[in-house]
Formats: sequence, C-alpha cells, structure tokens
Amino acid sequence: MRKIYIYRSRNENGVQKFFEKTDEKTQSKFKSILTYISNEKNPLCEPYVKHISIGRYRELYEIRMKVSGNMVRVLFVKQDNDIVILYAFYKRNGKDTEKALEVAFKMLNSMRENGEAVEIRVA
Repeated sequence: MRKIYIYRSRNENGVQKFFEKTDEKTQSKFKSILTYISNEKNPLCEPYVKHISIGRYRELYEIRMKVSGNMVRVLFVKQDNDIVILYAFYKRNGKDTEKALEVAFKMLNSMRENGEAVEIRVA
C-alpha cells in the first residue's frame, strides 16, 4: 500500500483548503482516486494519472478529474513508493497548468529543503 502525504508549508495546507471549498461530488471523486492510486497494484497512468514529461517538471504527476463540467488537477510527486500531493487547481486553460507546474515545482524544492508532509488516510 502506498502512503499518501499532503505537503504542508508553515502549517498551511493548500490542498486541504482547496478541497474544503469544493462540492461533495468533487471531494468524493478525489477520495476514490486516492484510494485507487494508493494500491501498489494499480499503475500511476491514465485515465486517472498523467506523468508530466516537460523539462524540469518531469518528477511531477497529475491526478486528472472532470466533475460537473469542471476539470480539476492535483499535482504530486513520488518519493520512494509513496506519494506527496503538492498542489490542486481548476484547469480552465493551458496557462493554468503552466502556472500550477511552477508553483508545484517551487513547493517541491521547498519541501526538500525544509518542508513538512502530513500523511492522510484514504481507506
């Protein structure tokens, strides 16, 4: 079983805040995808997960969800066999993804220097 962590910076958890503001349907779908990817037997691939293959962002993956007409993306990184969730956002256009990748990359660097990650239970 893969452990899933959420990155927290200075006791601030942006991913948790993001999902607290979403509707129940989005929260439920996110939890079901987390349950799916936490199982080591399930590969981290489409349709739920896409590996980012762009330059310096190659360490990142994104969870892809479409709920009630909204596209939700959640960026994460693998560490050993575990997952650390970095950033969540609504994708409205291509520039949203570019900005989010940059934010997640900065979070990843900060996490490696001095960050915290909080384990979450998915089952």
